[in-house]
Amino acid sequence: MDNLTNIKEIWQDVISKLTADIGLEPVDLWLSQITALVIEGDTLKLEVPDEIIYNTVKQRYEEKIIALLAQSTGKVLKINYSMSLVPTEPLPQSKATPASVALPANYYSFNPHYTFESFIMGTSNRFAFASAEGVAKTPGQTNPFFIYSAPGLGKTHLLHAIAHGLFKNNSSARILYTASENFVNEYIDSVRGGATEQFRSKYRKLDCLLLDDIQFLVNKERSEEEFFYTFNSLFESKKQIVVTSDRPPRELALGQRLISRFLSGVVADIKIPDFETRVAILRQKRDQHKYAIPDDIITFIAENVKKSIRELEGCLITVGNYCSNMSIQPSIDGVLETIKDHISDQDSEDKKVATELIKSVVAEKYSVELKDFNSKKRNENIAFPRQVAMYLACTLTDLTQTDIGEAFGRDHATVIYAKNKISQLVQSDPYFNETLNQIISKIKTVNNQG
Repeated sequence: MDNLTNIKEIWQDVISKLTADIGLEPVDLWLSQITALVIEGDTLKLEVPDEIIYNTVKQRYEEKIIALLAQSTGKVLKINYSMSLVPTEPLPQSKATPASVALPANYYSFNPHYTFESFIMGTSNRFAFASAEGVAKTPGQTNPFFIYSAPGLGKTHLLHAIAHGLFKNNSSARILYTASENFVNEYIDSVRGGATEQFRSKYRKLDCLLLDDIQFLVNKERSEEEFFYTFNSLFESKKQIVVTSDRPPRELALGQRLISRFLSGVVADIKIPDFETRVAILRQKRDQHKYAIPDDIITFIAENVKKSIRELEGCLITVGNYCSNMSIQPSIDGVLETIKDHISDQDSEDKKVATELIKSVVAEKYSVELKDFNSKKRNENIAFPRQVAMYLACTLTDLTQTDIGEAFGRDHATVIYAKNKISQLVQSDPYFNETLNQIISKIKTVNNQG
């Protein structure tokens, strides 16, 4: 890309590539609020909202951004940052706090997209969602609140949503979201720097502590003990504590006294989202990113990627960027190839279908008889459905082109011709592409029901 005047396009290209590299969550948290202002000479000027985002982006992502800018512009650019606004409330003790116990980078910085309004509720997460809303409305009553699930199902989203809800009801609330790993590292640094009292003061004077991934405390005895006393201090002061984990409290290899405290409050799990919830999540993210991805493709992704919301979002971004960058229409066979690494062997087994099922669905669609697929007839109203069926057999089965040819009474060269012809139509005719996707969806539905 050599048009340096279109800064928005260049920056969006960088963000898209960075999302594919590091994931949607950190991009949403740290980069979504940055504005690319102008490229002057060899310098890109970025506007950041606060010092926290500036420090995080500069330390963690600046090198990646510069490398991606070089790809987009063909130039090695430097980055100059400017502050768009001064924080309305200074960070507590920012000047007096020793470097060894510096505030974590995400203090008072919550993902603007992770709210209750943007959280898709379904049967898999209804209780966790309702409990989180209750915590935000009446902090200290549901205490502690423990959420557990497999990775990528929305625990962190709910933590940030609770923070937003608390701030909405009390703008002066002292709220800290942090990962357990950060808690451990901060504690180690405070011990080394002789600043444990400052560390304890910071954590024990909070109105709400949101601690992500408590399992990281396992086998870290001194950090676990420090958290235990922090927990007790907050709990006795009727301050809110919310903890997440990748497993239930009883399965954590932590001290029994800490586990018993987790079990004294509300424990909620988040299960793998059902099909309808996955579709709703994908539609929301499609609209958020303004991708031109039709519902049949959304349905296909939801049918095949089942175990992680994070992976669902990753697949959508991959497909959206691929189709945009390659200037092609999204087709189910193309999407399958694009997201194949996200589909486990177990998930892929239910895509194996028989050629007879393919013939049956295609025959119904084009009003031909099953026997016509293997007949010698070559008139267009029969030849074209036959080519569609052969193309789908190439896409949806593990058969070789020779085996597919035999299933249709043809040689493999005929199969290759059919595959190429239909592939070209998929890219050139959006109406046909939609029709083909509908056929594939019906084949998959019938196959899974069988």
